Formats: sequence, structure tokens, C-alpha cells
Amino acid sequence: MKIAWKRGLLGLIGIAAILGGGALYRESIQAREASFLKQCRAATVASQWEDLQGLGAKWTKWHPQSAQAWVFRADAAQHLGDFAAAASYLEEIPLSDPKGLPARVSLAALQFGTLNRPLDGARTCEQILAIEPRTTSAHQQLIEFFALTLQRKRLDYQIRYAIECSREPPQSYVYMYLMDTMRLASGVELNSRWIAAYPDTELYQVAQVLQLPEPESGVKNGQGTDKYSLAESLLARYPTNLELLAYQLDLSIRRGNVAEVLAILQRLPPEADEDSRFWRAKGWLHLSREELRKARESLEQAIRLYPQDRNARAWLADVFRREGKLTEAEPLHEIVQFSRGLRDRITALGSSPKIPTEILQDLADFAEKCGDFPIANGLKHRLQPR
Repeated sequence: MKIAWKRGLLGLIGIAAILGGGALYRESIQAREASFLKQCRAATVASQWEDLQGLGAKWTKWHPQSAQAWVFRADAAQHLGDFAAAASYLEEIPLSDPKGLPARVSLAALQFGTLNRPLDGARTCEQILAIEPRTTSAHQQLIEFFALTLQRKRLDYQIRYAIECSREPPQSYVYMYLMDTMRLASGVELNSRWIAAYPDTELYQVAQVLQLPEPESGVKNGQGTDKYSLAESLLARYPTNLELLAYQLDLSIRRGNVAEVLAILQRLPPEADEDSRFWRAKGWLHLSREELRKARESLEQAIRLYPQDRNARAWLADVFRREGKLTEAEPLHEIVQFSRGLRDRITALGSSPKIPTEILQDLADFAEKCGDFPIANGLKHRLQPR
């Protein structure tokens, strides 16, 4: 019994030694973390960025999972002008860490800004919103990027998503209203900058040309040739691009070229079925042939897909008048007239970043008249006194 008791005692002593050693090890780890943290903070306060860079490198080598260490490294790299390194350090911070979200916000700002990598910035913003849908900067950056690059479907989705989260910028409502004719003051300049970095990217090439002023406007575009020729050349290179096809359809309709409209409609890719502009063009084609039932069905589908489609409503009013349905035509005509006045006032704003409250109120009224209640209600909520 004594021998067994002694063995048991020795066993307990061994366990205690192990536990004590574990506690000492943890204390040693914590002490070293605290030392790194103290030194890095001191270097930051003193603006000693090279010292901070070296300390951060030692810290991450010793403890690669330390989010704070990567934050210090990224901060040092930014101050030293090495923005690519800063981005790579921010990406090392796990999204599961509390510092992961602010790190991704900083990363997106670098990607959209200094690094000139907007597609990476868009992906980062989508990661951010998957974690925290109420991140205002991510919504705003995505909305601006989709507007500048004429990504119509993604822009529509992003605006409505931002409104659901109560994080939409005021410009969202103007973009929604101008969805079919988006031409931003900085569109040509920014897409040109992105083309310089990524010359073979279809997205930027198309957006740059389509945001040029129309030839009849008298405004020089600085591209050495007219917009029509540039658009035709791009369409030959990218025959299924929806933005180019929609632009060519619009030109053909303006010119009254029925044969050309028909030719374009006959070679649309399948995704055009989800785009109101092509249903509107089908409606115009049927209307030009006096195929009133088909015209009405096509135009109504265009409006279902994009409730604020002013042209589809104007042509649908024409269909109703030709059918003798004046009661149905009148409210459509009133909406179209209201829209024309609103459009003139928005155009007069030019590149001004501030949108007058009166215009925002009219945008809300117009959306409500069109039955686009998520947009109307979102804007009315924004306009309420805080």
C-alpha cells in the first residue's frame, strides 16, 4: 500500500510540474506578445516606419496568426509607399478575427485607389458585405464601380440591396432613374485609367466608349474618332456584349431602321431575356408593324423588368391610344411627361455631387408612380427628418 501511495504521489507531482510548466509557457508567450505590441506602438508614435516594418516582420514570423502584427506591418508598408505589400499583409488577417472586417475595408480602399485594381476591390467589398451587410463604404464603392463600368444588372441589385440595409448613397436613386442612359462625368476618365493598366479588359473598353458624348452633342470626345464608329468596332470584337447591343438598338430605333433592329434582335444572347431594354426594342418593332398585341406584351414585360422605363411607358401609351384605350393611355402619358421634366433638371445638375432635396422627392414620386415601391419607400425613408 505504501509503495502504491508513493507512486501516486509522484504521479501527482509530475502532473503539477506539467501544468506549472504550461502556465509558465503561456506567460512567456503573453510576455513576448506584450513586448512586440509595446515596441510597435512606440515605433508608430515616433513615425519610425522602417523600425515598425522590421518589428512587424519578426512578430509575424514568430506568430503568423497574430492579426495585430499584420496590421502593424500593413501600416508600416503604407507609410513607406509599398502599397502592394500593405494589401498583401491586410489579406493575411483572417475574416474570422475582429480585425478582419476593418482590414478588408482598408484593403478595398487601396484596391480601388492607389493600387488601381477595381475588380479586386469589388470582390473585397462583396466579402465585407457577406460578413457585415451594413458596411456603408462597401455598398458605396460597389454602386459607384458598377455605375462607372455600366454593369446594369449588378448595379440594380446592389442599389436595392443597399436600400434594404439602409446604407445607400443618395446618388443611388439618380443611377436607378438613369439606368438605361448612364453617362457619368468621370466615366471616360476612370475607365481610361483602368484600360491603361488592363488594356485587354472588355468591361473597361465598352464602358469608356459608351460614356463618351454623342456625336451630335458637339462635345469633343478626345478619342480621335466618333463614338458611333468606336462602338461598331467594339461590337465586331464583342458581338454578345449586352451594353453594345443595347446601344446599337437604341441608335437603330432613333434612326427608324426597322431592318437593323430586327437583325440585332435575331442574334441576341440568352441573357438578353432578363434585360428590359431588349423587350422594349421588341415592343418598338411590333409597334412599327402595327402588331399591337405583341407590342403591348413586350412593353409590359420591359416595365416588369425595369419599372422606371420611361420609353417603354411612352410606347405603351401609344399602343393603348391606337387600340382606342384612352383611359389606360392617359396615366402613362402623365408619367412620361413628369419624367421628361425631371430628366431635364437632373441633366442640369452636371457633375455636381449634391442632389437637391426637391429632385430626390420627385425621384421618390416618380418611382411610386411607376410602382417601384422598394425604391420609392427607401427614398421617402431617407428624406424623413432625423
